[in-house]
Amino acid sequence: MEKFRAMAQLAAKYHWEKVPSEQPVQVKLTGKDCSLNLILLNTAVGSWELHNLPEFLRDKLQAADTHTAALDLGSLPGAEVDPSAAPTIPPAKLVEQYYGQLDTPYVMPQMLDAVQRTLDEGDATFGVLVGHHNLLPQKIPRISPYGEMLNAGFVRSQILGLNRPIVYLHGHIHQDPVEVVSDPRLPDSKLVLISAPEIKDGFNEIVFYISEHDDLVGIRLIPHRARSEDGTLVEAAHCFISTISPSRANIDSKIYELFRRLKQYKEERSGDLLFWNEVQDLAGFDFQGEALEDALIMLHASHWIEIDDLNRPNKSWRIRVKGN
Repeated sequence: MEKFRAMAQLAAKYHWEKVPSEQPVQVKLTGKDCSLNLILLNTAVGSWELHNLPEFLRDKLQAADTHTAALDLGSLPGAEVDPSAAPTIPPAKLVEQYYGQLDTPYVMPQMLDAVQRTLDEGDATFGVLVGHHNLLPQKIPRISPYGEMLNAGFVRSQILGLNRPIVYLHGHIHQDPVEVVSDPRLPDSKLVLISAPEIKDGFNEIVFYISEHDDLVGIRLIPHRARSEDGTLVEAAHCFISTISPSRANIDSKIYELFRRLKQYKEERSGDLLFWNEVQDLAGFDFQGEALEDALIMLHASHWIEIDDLNRPNKSWRIRVKGN
């Protein structure tokens, strides 16, 4: 933990964001009429417990990087270990040097306990966690220095045990899978794992749909990816992930009446797809502006309807009513 304590001291010294070492760090994002709490985890305890690079490799790296100058962060009185210092005693055996190069990340139990307390004490109906390592195995396993998290299975089990939607944002693997894990014995449990792409390939934009009861209805993932031809960023296909369980779906009498009208209209016209202007006419004065959009997203998240082209403005939506 010494390296993280030193990082925390540097963050305090230079007024950087707090570094999660033994305890998680909460960050509040504020927008127009809404806010979102992020919980930052340290998944890298045990990572990069490495011996210093061999001298020949260190010399090559220094020669190749002559155009940049290192930032002198100064000395930190009270720091137990200087993370940049060479080990005082080099490994005597080759096998010790080999195992010294392994990456063995994990989440400390006290950090996981603190996350659970944070979500429980605040009566949070969902959570958004941010860590570096994934909680599922990589598509292509790799040996050092890209190890899997040692206690990822335990962390997943504890998170699912919270029985609420949890969005986990991570990186590390230089790929961008979107994965969902749930436990059928816990009907409200859903762990959504979203990986950031390698930075040269772009970034993800994530839209959270939160009801007036602070339930996470769903999330929309908007990938922005760099074109290999010229490096320009383009929007890739969007992905909508429903995160609300049927038991928590807020389908009130007005929304149910809207669904009934949509279903009846579908049967009368013998067509599967409804256009936005048709839905507006059916909704009438009961749903104006964003109220209609919110109602349709709630029905979509509850699997009563399917919205095609959800990534586009609502006038481009195509609504498909499920069932007969």
